[in-house]
Order: sequence, then C-alpha cells, then structure tokens
Amino acid sequence: MRKISILRRCAIFLAVSAVAFVSGTGTVSAQAVVDGSDGRRWSDMYELPAFSSKPGQERIVRRTGYTVSFNPKLRIPNWVAWILTEERLEKNVASRPGTEAFVPDPEIPGCPDRQYNYNKYRYERGHICPAADNKWSGKAMEECFYMSNICPMSRSLNHDSWNEVEEKCRDWALNRYGCTVYVVGGIVPSSAGKGPKGIPSYVGVEDDIAVPYFMFKAVLRNDPDAGWTAVGYVFDQTGRVEVKTVDEIEEMTGFDLFHNLPDRIESRVEASDGSAHWHGSADFAD
Repeated sequence: MRKISILRRCAIFLAVSAVAFVSGTGTVSAQAVVDGSDGRRWSDMYELPAFSSKPGQERIVRRTGYTVSFNPKLRIPNWVAWILTEERLEKNVASRPGTEAFVPDPEIPGCPDRQYNYNKYRYERGHICPAADNKWSGKAMEECFYMSNICPMSRSLNHDSWNEVEEKCRDWALNRYGCTVYVVGGIVPSSAGKGPKGIPSYVGVEDDIAVPYFMFKAVLRNDPDAGWTAVGYVFDQTGRVEVKTVDEIEEMTGFDLFHNLPDRIESRVEASDGSAHWHGSADFAD
C-alpha cells in the first residue's frame, strides 16, 4: 500500500462519488471521469487503483467490462481494472471480432487509431483486459477493442507469458476458487518510451505512442479458505515474467493498487507473497 494522506483519500473519495452520482459524463478536479458502468459503487470496486491527483496524467473511463486510466501523454493506458466471475466466464454470447474492431475510444480525445507500422516495429495490439474475459456481453466485447485498452506488445509477450497469465486468471475464477477475482494490469510508466537498445520505444504513424518496456498484472480474491490474498507479476517486452508482491509493483509503478480495501487488510495483503494461495501462480516465473 502506497502511503497516502487521509486528506488525499477523502479528496479522491469525494471527487469520485460526485462523478458517480452524475449520469453520463463529468469532470471533477483535474480528472475527467466518464461513467458507463454496470451499477457497482466505486467504493466496492476492489480492483481499482487510486486515481491520480496530478493534472493531465489520466482520463478515467468506466466501461461495461472494465475501468481504464488512459495516459494522454503516453497515449496508452496507465492501467485497466476488471473482475472475473463464474457467471461471466460461463457465458459465451459474444465472439472475438476481426481487426476492424480496433477503434479509438469515443470518450477519449486523442486516443490512437489502429494504424501501427508493423513492418517497422513488429509490435502487436495487445489487450490489457482480454477479449476472452468479455464473451459474456456483446457491449463488453465491443468496448474491449477500444484502443484505450490496447498497448504495444511484442509477440513474445502478447502470445506467451501475458496470455498464459490471462488463462490462469480465468481458471482461478471459473474452476479453482469459485469467487470473484479482481484484476488490474498496466504499465510501468517510468519504462514507457525507454526500452533498451534494439527495442523500439515508440510506435504509430507519427512515432507518438509510447512502448512500455515493463508491464504488470495483479490479482486479488477473498474466499473462505485463504481470506484476502493477492499475487502480482511484472513482465518485460522479451516475454520474461517475475512473481512480485503488490507492494513491489506499487514501488515500480507509483500506483496505489487495491486502495478500496480496508487499510489493515490492504497492508497485509500487499506486503505478502501470496503465491502459495494461488494454484500454479509460480509456473511462469523465470
């Protein structure tokens, strides 16, 4: 848990509550927050990181199947948060569309279109919240192809370690634990546009979409056996992945993850290596 003052927590809570009360769109303080949600209260969305207090760092949009913090300067998401449940994963009412489905987010001015120079960069359009997690709703499937949910990923990352952890998360929610799994994934902002030699750092027609060299994913659940527990991962564009505590991910990213948990629980869960409570969670570690 990143240290955050009581006054700042109150300010964030009041700002978000004010937006949640208003239908449609609205702007509060420095952040623009669009609420197109399924009706859950913001304070009950345990998958959410705290919103940024810095102007211009993010635009929050709450979609049918996920919430995104989009970074207007980097032109990629800071993070995307969503839930996995048995009920959602058992439904299969929407199929994955073709590449024409990748479109700019209509609620985010300046959101990239789908034009990547593949011949030059060889990156793919990688989903943060995956299409396979959104088969339960046609609207959710459509929205998960908005470019605000997309990040440049190497093939090694997108098809291997990132995809393997996605599949494991679905297995945990559907077959293993039978409870809600809260998921948040995104970038390590300090690594965006700063890849090592041989790793292109920007993509797009005008080379204005940052490539994060490091990305993360953290998952959380609460069940009768293990109680509240979490496990995290950090990936790089070569496809390498390491198991991390949530505190370690917060230190790398600057994000305050799972901040809606009660402080006492948040501190314990985020400091602990919870991998022992997540079956097969260490299978991907290098």
